[in-house]
Amino acid sequence: MDTALIAFADRWAALMEQEDYEAAYAYTDHVREMGWTPDLMRQVVKSYGDAREEQRVTVAGVPSDIKQCKKVDRWPANRYGEVGEIWYDLNIDGVASDLTATFRVVRVPQGLVIRLNDIHVM
Repeated sequence: MDTALIAFADRWAALMEQEDYEAAYAYTDHVREMGWTPDLMRQVVKSYGDAREEQRVTVAGVPSDIKQCKKVDRWPANRYGEVGEIWYDLNIDGVASDLTATFRVVRVPQGLVIRLNDIHVM
């Protein structure tokens, strides 16, 4: 099951790589309090590190001194139905970075919903 959740995050990252922030936004549910919009997702990527307008998320990365983290943490359902979280370090221009996307995994009657929680430097 963790591999399916990581594959879900990989597909989200592929939309980010295409710079289709609208589609990436629509691909997940969202933690409302975080206030994510497609434009804010774009701004976070473009303002990371060297802050170059042409930099982008890439799915594939090259070896570097930073190891890309892709992991799932699980716990018993809390009062919000959350049963886990995906931690997904983003590659920027093919290099693993410390810019990390986190997604909440929420159990609902139909199965699981994945909510973008945050994109921030770890």
